[in-house]
Amino acid sequence: MTRIAALTGLAWSLALLAAPALAKGEIPFEKAKGWDIERTAPGAKARTCMMSKSYKDPDDDNAENALVFLLVDGQAYITFVYEHWTWDKDEKLRVPFLLDKKVAIAKSTWTGDGQVLSTVVPDSIVPNMLAARKMVLKLDGADADFDLAGFPEAYESLRRCDATPAHAVAPAPAAPQPAEARIKAFFLGAMFEAAMKECDVATTGRQRTAFGEKLGVLRKEMGPLEADLQAGIDKRPEPRCPTAQDAPKLQRSVQDFIDKTPEEFLASVESRAAEAEKTETPKP
Repeated sequence: MTRIAALTGLAWSLALLAAPALAKGEIPFEKAKGWDIERTAPGAKARTCMMSKSYKDPDDDNAENALVFLLVDGQAYITFVYEHWTWDKDEKLRVPFLLDKKVAIAKSTWTGDGQVLSTVVPDSIVPNMLAARKMVLKLDGADADFDLAGFPEAYESLRRCDATPAHAVAPAPAAPQPAEARIKAFFLGAMFEAAMKECDVATTGRQRTAFGEKLGVLRKEMGPLEADLQAGIDKRPEPRCPTAQDAPKLQRSVQDFIDKTPEEFLASVESRAAEAEKTETPKP
């Protein structure tokens, strides 16, 4: 059950990754051609508007790309996110910045942090971005590009947002955040579901029906978190199927998921994981 405990920790880590986007409190303004235009949350240091777009690149194994763009005091702030980057925190890069095939800035300075690169450039770059279809960074060994489709319409919306008084933008009602225990229980249940689909796990039709109903209830509760949790499940490491020795443990966990509330199920999983860890930890 040590493996299950590790997955439980991963579930909560994924939830924490998703939570900041839900907790920042940005106020939606408009959507335009695949871009989201939002005003920064009340109480933020800089009250301004931002535009953002994300997509999965089918030519890059569906790698996630995202771009955030905003204007402050004559400067354009650009944040480029790519899921396969692993930059050191505050790592500095000076690279050519192209719009389509034309060099916009020969030596643009970007700051790295994990999957993120950020820069600040004069807002005089905007007309060139409005006319471009693609933004490209010439990195060592490979180009990083972002599809700017819809940028002109989104920029027009951004300017309307900046011109609209803050009190005229009503915040959207916040969706209730699932409890931690239920997030973890859903993640483990979704892992079990994947194992039952992909592996030779002995379950009855009645078990599968009852399991699916309980997991479906939790899935509805997850809301925006579900995509991040599912991404963690899809990227789980090999091997994905239990060994012959672990199969009975999985069968017991599936039945516990059916019989118990999510909170009771999680408590039993964590209790068994703690006991297993004590057994496996050598005495000094």
